[in-house]
Amino acid sequence: MPKKALVRAGRVHRLVREAGAFGVRAGEARVDWPAVVARQHAIVKRLQPRPEALERAGIRVVLGDARFADPRTLRVTGPAGAVEVAGERIVIGAGSEPVVPAVEGRDLGITSTELLFLPEFPRRLVLVGAGVIGLEMAGAFSDLGAEVTVLGREAEILPALDPDVAAYIRGILESRGVAFRLGAAVTGLSGSRGAAVVRYDAGGGAHETAPATVCWSVGRRWHARTLGAEGLGLETGRLGLRTSPDLRTSQPHVWAAGDAAGNVQLTPTAALEGKVAALNALRGGQAAPDLSVVPQTIFTTPEVARVGLTHREARARGVDCHVSTHDTRGASNGVATGEDGGYLKLVFEGGSERVLGVQMVSWAAAELIQLAALAIRTGVTAERLATQLSVHPSHAERFLKIAAHEYHEVCEV
Repeated sequence: MPKKALVRAGRVHRLVREAGAFGVRAGEARVDWPAVVARQHAIVKRLQPRPEALERAGIRVVLGDARFADPRTLRVTGPAGAVEVAGERIVIGAGSEPVVPAVEGRDLGITSTELLFLPEFPRRLVLVGAGVIGLEMAGAFSDLGAEVTVLGREAEILPALDPDVAAYIRGILESRGVAFRLGAAVTGLSGSRGAAVVRYDAGGGAHETAPATVCWSVGRRWHARTLGAEGLGLETGRLGLRTSPDLRTSQPHVWAAGDAAGNVQLTPTAALEGKVAALNALRGGQAAPDLSVVPQTIFTTPEVARVGLTHREARARGVDCHVSTHDTRGASNGVATGEDGGYLKLVFEGGSERVLGVQMVSWAAAELIQLAALAIRTGVTAERLATQLSVHPSHAERFLKIAAHEYHEVCEV
């Protein structure tokens, strides 16, 4: 949530700087970084779950640092001291930690969590990692006025997307001053915190960045040490604990959910897994969370979102499909609002024309992708989408008209 608040602060700052294009004279835009950080702290505090609500439902809440004393007992150390909590069945829902690569000088970099609450605004920022976290922070801090460089190990940013979609948002960020160094393998850091130099190999040669605040944004992983669970015999996977479809771990009395389960690192999937794991633990069931259609959004400006199969994934699975793509620059809604530009890519199943996957770069991607998810879950076809009237002007209009274009309907091109 503080990450979204930071992205919003950057977007507001950019809007104020560009207000003249709308006929609004706003004066000089200046970032009050302590106020930005204070607002993020306030949002976190406001949205934290209230223990009182759980206690009214008959649930005992113990706040503090929890660590396993034995396979069925947790010792929780809080403001009032330590207390032991025992249970016949245990659900682990502890969050993940930022991954910090094992390179020389690694401690000179900070994590994405630290970046959100820095005491001073970083005028020059190097983000190591060109995935979701790196791109969101790159966009936000660039919009706030920082000089931003992104080092990515892959040949293109956001490797979970099709390359054309990733290249589109990269082009937008580059036009705003974000520098990308791709195919870069970091070899070490030197200097000091806040003025660190990153050494990296790329293109067959050795390079280094100018001194800057360096942030590790290469992903997150759950670690057993956070709960003192190293000796419990819990098997781990790539991102978290290894679980069965019903979220049971290698220990039959322990279930896992969210980042601890190592499946999809998203808030809504964590909430669903938490519910399923708790019900299975309480009732002895074997229900599995349905993660077949999971919409995902990257909060850049504009936003990037996907759901279902990418074109690359469909081809890898041998799925008979065809693709429709559309650059939305010049669309009526974008021209009117100043939120011009975007990219839509739809994957349809051959023959049936069912929607199999959607990727988009849009100013309303977080909202639109949920409509796309519903279309995929309910088996909607391109022909059906083409008959649906849309609001004009709107961002959703373009999503529907791409399908219409496939059927040679009258539409804007």
